[in-house]
Order: sequence, then structure tokens, then C-alpha cells
Amino acid sequence: MIDLETGTISPLPTGGRGRGEGYWDICYSAFQPSGVEHRANSKLLVVRCADVVGSDGGSYIRTSYYVYDNGSFEKLRSTVGRERVF
Repeated sequence: MIDLETGTISPLPTGGRGRGEGYWDICYSAFQPSGVEHRANSKLLVVRCADVVGSDGGSYIRTSYYVYDNGSFEKLRSTVGRERVF
């Protein structure tokens, strides 16, 4: 995340765990659906990642909501979808 007012670069809230390019990863579940939604005029960041394994062994999408303020992210909440994706 780049703050266009200050030029500060901050790792995304789901990143920052690892070395090299892994430091910037959004979703660690390889080959799983993932995505990031944001708008330039908003502090809200929405991250979707199929990183939840259900009791049936399937993957489910976790949607997490963050607000970016003062150079860091605060997690507002997470929800897990009911529909199996894999």
C-alpha cells in the first residue's frame, strides 16, 4: 500500500510474513481464488482468500475488511463464505 500523500509504503495486512517476494504475498493458498478491492478515495481494503479448510476438506473464502489510517491497517472483521470453492 502506498500512501499517495506521504509516499510511505506499507505491506498489506495479510503480507509481511516471509522473505523476498513472499513478504508481499496477499494469499498463501496457492492456486486458490483471491482478490483485493480498494478505491483511491477510500480507507477501506477488502481481501478475499480461499484459505479456510472446512470439515469436509474443501476450501472456503475468507473475506477480511481493513481500514488504513496513520500508516497502518486495522482489521474491522472477517467472514467465511458458505460456498465451497475447491
